[in-house]
Amino acid sequence: MDIKSVQKELKAAKLNGRIFTLGNMFINEDILPEENRILELTKFSGSYALLFITPSKAYLFVDGRYELQAKKEVNLRQVEIVKLSEISFFEWLKNNYAKTAARLSYNPWVISQSALDNLQKLLPLAQFIPVENAPKLLSTQKIKVFTHQKKFTGHVSKDKIASFATHIKKLGLDAYLVTDASNSSWLLNLRSTALPYTPIFRAYVLVEKNGTYKVFAEHCDYEQALSFDKLQEHLAKYDKLGADFNTAPAIIKSFNTKVKNIPDEITGLKAVKNAVELKGIRNAHLRDGVALSKFMYWLSKNYKGKTEIDVAEKLLSFRKKELNFHSESFATIAGSGSNAAIVHYHATEQSNATLKKNSVLLIDSGGQYYDGTTDVTRTIAIGEPSADMIEKNTLVLKSHIALAGAIFPQKTSGDELDLIARQPLYQKGLDYEHGTGHGVGFFSNVHEGPARISIHAKRSAEYKAGMITSIEPGYYKENAFGIRIENLYMVKANKNPKFLHFEVLTLAPIDKNLINKNLLTTDEINWLNRYHRQVFLSLKKYLTRQELEWLRFACAPL
Repeated sequence: MDIKSVQKELKAAKLNGRIFTLGNMFINEDILPEENRILELTKFSGSYALLFITPSKAYLFVDGRYELQAKKEVNLRQVEIVKLSEISFFEWLKNNYAKTAARLSYNPWVISQSALDNLQKLLPLAQFIPVENAPKLLSTQKIKVFTHQKKFTGHVSKDKIASFATHIKKLGLDAYLVTDASNSSWLLNLRSTALPYTPIFRAYVLVEKNGTYKVFAEHCDYEQALSFDKLQEHLAKYDKLGADFNTAPAIIKSFNTKVKNIPDEITGLKAVKNAVELKGIRNAHLRDGVALSKFMYWLSKNYKGKTEIDVAEKLLSFRKKELNFHSESFATIAGSGSNAAIVHYHATEQSNATLKKNSVLLIDSGGQYYDGTTDVTRTIAIGEPSADMIEKNTLVLKSHIALAGAIFPQKTSGDELDLIARQPLYQKGLDYEHGTGHGVGFFSNVHEGPARISIHAKRSAEYKAGMITSIEPGYYKENAFGIRIENLYMVKANKNPKFLHFEVLTLAPIDKNLINKNLLTTDEINWLNRYHRQVFLSLKKYLTRQELEWLRFACAPL
């Protein structure tokens, strides 16, 4: 499939356009390259985009993380890039089609029912026409499914399902269809090899009020799984069926027109980690910190002649040695020099840069451990950094500390937390085009809802004690360098339970070669010194003598 063939189809069917989302039948989940229609059509490889093709033009909508990347990957003569930082996809559609009886097509398997409802409200004169025999865009590769053991999860699946069935009964429903794959995985205590970095089991679960349930999945060795072709047959039986329209594909409503939009309770339940999970998460971060510190010591001695791919592979080799390691939690971002200015840059054979002296290396990476998921970014000086690099890194550090040290009331919104972090940068007229924080799953999605820290998060769920979040402000100078400092934190109740604060989980030095002490307040210096002391005391017994001497210097008071 290519853009020109889509345009021919649109002309033949007298359609004004077709909407392509970046996903498959598991809405908002990671996908494989063979499932990625936007990659196939445009060569854009980022993790978030929308594509709209008309009979004569194609428009790719990307957010601030991917504006630079899109320019490099897409044929700009064929595809126009629209910046979501300037106009939303919905606003753009409204501007162009609100007053016309447009005929727009879509794949009902890969767009959520809530998104379709919003489109129909936005463009009441338009006709939205589902593609006939639309594909689920699900890879046919064979998948192994395995149990996530109770010693890691703290609860067995049987108890989770019984509790969820009670919830369904209280809602007055006969059954509920769980369509979020990470929620299905949590409910069943199952994981799989379907994706390289996210070990979720890509399945739907139909749970009845009496606790019986059916699992729908394909191309896997889970013997009880039913084919998705059986879904319509089973859903049609219920007069009172619930599903979350944010994750249920629009085709579900054609299978049962009575289905009600009810938020999936599991989303909130799995975000608040239990005591067993929290203990595991701390242990996973300790081991991850050991791997990362060993890598940073190695890099300090061996950076000459090394490439971005070299350092990503070396970091993975250290993680692989740690207990309970399963995989990376995403493809490592190792950006040197100007490549670091591309927020979600990934080195390819063509772009793979050799580390240059007097530059910075931005390395954003994480691990999937059976007892926890990690995500950490460090910006590391290679040689002697410039005064500009040091100043911008120090401002990003100030932003990180501002939020990491904050005490805030219960029910504070994500956009309010975001503003706390941005203040030190705002004061210098600077900003960054991505969110400040995201929830993190438990041996699951490294990006997990329902809460997030972003200027666009006014209606996101509130943070609660027991949730895990990243804090990751940054600064990016196009064609020059990029800075980001990211730790993961657990949300905890303060001494006064009306308030919350963050407890750090990530254990790895922050490069002092990129810090101008004179730009920090006494409180900020004290925060950094306390953090580095915690890192040193936590990791010291796991390192060799040479690594320990390096860590002692890296964590010495500023």
